[in-house]
Amino acid sequence: MQRAIVEHGHLLNLAVRLPVPGNVLVHVGQAINYGDLIAEAVLPAKFQVFDVVNQFRIKERDLEGCIKRLAGESVQKGDVIARKPGLISRIFRAPEAGKVVAVRDGRVTLAMGEKIIQSHSPISGTVADLIPGFGAQVVARGTSLQAAWGNGKFAIGNLTMVETLDQSASDILKDKIVFLADSPGIPELRILQDAQAAGVIVPSLDPRLFSACKTWKIPLISLVGFGEAQTDTVSRNTLEEMNEKQVFLLAHVPNAAEAIRPELFLPDPGNQTAELFEATQLELVSNQVRLLGSPYFGREGRIIEVSENEERLGSGLLSNVVVVKRDDEKLIRVPLENLEILSR
Repeated sequence: MQRAIVEHGHLLNLAVRLPVPGNVLVHVGQAINYGDLIAEAVLPAKFQVFDVVNQFRIKERDLEGCIKRLAGESVQKGDVIARKPGLISRIFRAPEAGKVVAVRDGRVTLAMGEKIIQSHSPISGTVADLIPGFGAQVVARGTSLQAAWGNGKFAIGNLTMVETLDQSASDILKDKIVFLADSPGIPELRILQDAQAAGVIVPSLDPRLFSACKTWKIPLISLVGFGEAQTDTVSRNTLEEMNEKQVFLLAHVPNAAEAIRPELFLPDPGNQTAELFEATQLELVSNQVRLLGSPYFGREGRIIEVSENEERLGSGLLSNVVVVKRDDEKLIRVPLENLEILSR
């Protein structure tokens, strides 16, 4: 069942994990805050491969006498790793402290230095489960406003709604999550960056700004994605409810396979841990929706009937079909895949 665009009492279940195996530093049931360290991995900062055969110009049968270290041994700067005996000896020393990670085919591989990779929680919540060796599932209950596109970054801050943006407004935007009533251009993005906004929410984005927004250092979500669109009434009302409150901006890069979408999240006050694990059900009838398919793209309506069985569409696909009363009072039949649920 697809999620509504706006859900009150939504259970946010977020996987916070490392890209490589490491150490998990939290436990199930632990309360955590935004930015708390969940897991970390310590990796070599760099590797160096020394080709003993070619560099020393020796035969493979002479390797055993030249290589002075075994795989797994720790070394200090200046330690002899390989030595070619003879009248004119040649020596390969460890350029830095590290570890011999491989000795194979006449090559010695050294791992040197340390690079720490950490995974921090982008929300405040409770650890519901561990992902052994990688991280944890963090949950919280609250109001969620889903969006269509995000640039992959996270932020926390008080939401502030801005109808028009100019240089005079920049002084009050520092560390705020800013909602712009109108779609921005490059000048507006520059103002927000100079003002050090914590994050940005927009109704839609000009497709020509895709590359700039994707690499923009400030977390950004677009409610509808790329194109021309206005903020629907349900999303607008929800933003007004969140206005001046502390929210979490989770600008996930959309991933249909994993059902991940960017969202704005307002946690419920006094959240009880025991309640976080209760399932929620979504009833379709009476829900307000936004239509996606042509020729009704962007129009709003309300579901008044749901077919009990799947129907075969003109495209040949099977789908559940719903009857929607549009905002102009007309009734239309729409495949479930061609709408977004705005609220429940």
